[in-house]
Amino acid sequence: MEKLNKLFSITIILLLSSVSYAQKLDISESKHIQKTVQKLNTPNKMWVNGSWKIKNNGTRIWQKGHWKFEEKTFQQKSQLFRQKFNNRV
Repeated sequence: MEKLNKLFSITIILLLSSVSYAQKLDISESKHIQKTVQKLNTPNKMWVNGSWKIKNNGTRIWQKGHWKFEEKTFQQKSQLFRQKFNNRV
């Protein structure tokens, strides 16, 4: 009888701990999705090295290096989000 009580109490403890762990996973999932969306909404920032630009008349002009900001369209963002979400599942 004593062994049965121990087995029953251990089973209850394991079930309760697994339920609480499963609830924590849902919270982390939503945080991960929020981080992914926030990352997709930020514009890309790229350094473009200096280079020679050639005009129509054949003369060259040196263009200095600069930062180039490129923002994704809504379609590109949703496509990337679908890819990242489907890769995880």
